[in-house]
Amino acid sequence: MSEEKDPINQLEEMFKEFWKEKGNTSIIAAKHTEFTVEPKIFIGDKLNPEILKLLVINYLVQSTKQDSGIGANIEVSPERLVIKTPKGKPLVIVSDKNLIQQYLAARA
Repeated sequence: MSEEKDPINQLEEMFKEFWKEKGNTSIIAAKHTEFTVEPKIFIGDKLNPEILKLLVINYLVQSTKQDSGIGANIEVSPERLVIKTPKGKPLVIVSDKNLIQQYLAARA
């Protein structure tokens, strides 16, 4: 299987592009060279927490009021925010108070 066709490599490349567009891209400039700092996408078998946070933030920004509330895709309380699958199972649980407060303020 070639490296280009490998789904994991394709996923990593898509996450790198997402990071460049929406994340905290850092560029280190030297006298004759320039480097772009890219995050390690997977840490062991888990997604890098910074990339996961960025994905959650972008999902919440694009969500609508119909997505939140009882029986919807997003359940939110002052203590936690839960993004659920279409079948209602928790997919991501957020406990970052600042992120929850920003989401609640945007929905008010």
